Amino acid sequence: MLSLLSGTQSERERLVRASQSLLDSLEGCISATHVLLGILNQHLDTSVWLEPVGGSVGVGENLERLLRAAREMHAAAEQTDRHVRKNASRDLYARMASPHTPLREKGAIVRDFHQATLGIFGSVGGPVVAVLLQNAGLPERLEAALREAAASPVLGLPMDALRWSSEEIARALSACATPGDPTGEMAAESPENGPVSGAGTVQSLGDYLPDVLTGRRARNALAAAARHLEQALRALAPACKSFQLVAAAAEVYMALISEQQPGTGEGPGPNPAGVAH
Repeated sequence: MLSLLSGTQSERERLVRASQSLLDSLEGCISATHVLLGILNQHLDTSVWLEPVGGSVGVGENLERLLRAAREMHAAAEQTDRHVRKNASRDLYARMASPHTPLREKGAIVRDFHQATLGIFGSVGGPVVAVLLQNAGLPERLEAALREAAASPVLGLPMDALRWSSEEIARALSACATPGDPTGEMAAESPENGPVSGAGTVQSLGDYLPDVLTGRRARNALAAAARHLEQALRALAPACKSFQLVAAAAEVYMALISEQQPGTGEGPGPNPAGVAH
């Protein structure tokens, strides 16, 4: 019995780690998208926006909204990127295209680009972020990640569910699971076996969990839920990280431009609105 309880606690901790890591990845991707949109709209005079995300919006729907924003950013940057290719040397363009360029090199890129294209572009910030976006492949990366995670019941959870307790998350995932899925065995006795909303799931937990999440069944349910979260994290985290890398590089460029060319108004701009709840 002691071994069983210890195993259940171990799976509970595993589930919490996975859910927190996935939440961190999603929030990082959302924040990075806001940063990129702010810079793009400020320096390329575009009007690209991100639909409300976070909170009660499902994980899958959040990612679809981020994908739509990534596609719009890519399209908005395309024309400026073509102009940069035409007016900058091949070597300079290649140096601008990578988000992994060292800080010192970024400073040299800003100087070289300003000198090479003096008078052609109204600002340096817009072209720099346009080149980053065109070469990062963010829409393709996120689309591929969504395809890989398409069958995961995690996509049916509201994003706020990733903050719930381990038992609540396991119960919610069992309700989202497809028939035959290991997590779905808990849902057989549940009045509903479809995608859940946060409010409906929490309301039913009080009566349902004490009887179901006990002993070996609890351990199996928690392990299955943790496995789903880990699989979703493996599929989605690399794409989310790509958004963060590009946003971080763009912010560094904006700071360098502001430092090298004071008075140009090319700083990072105001902080974007937070995620919806």
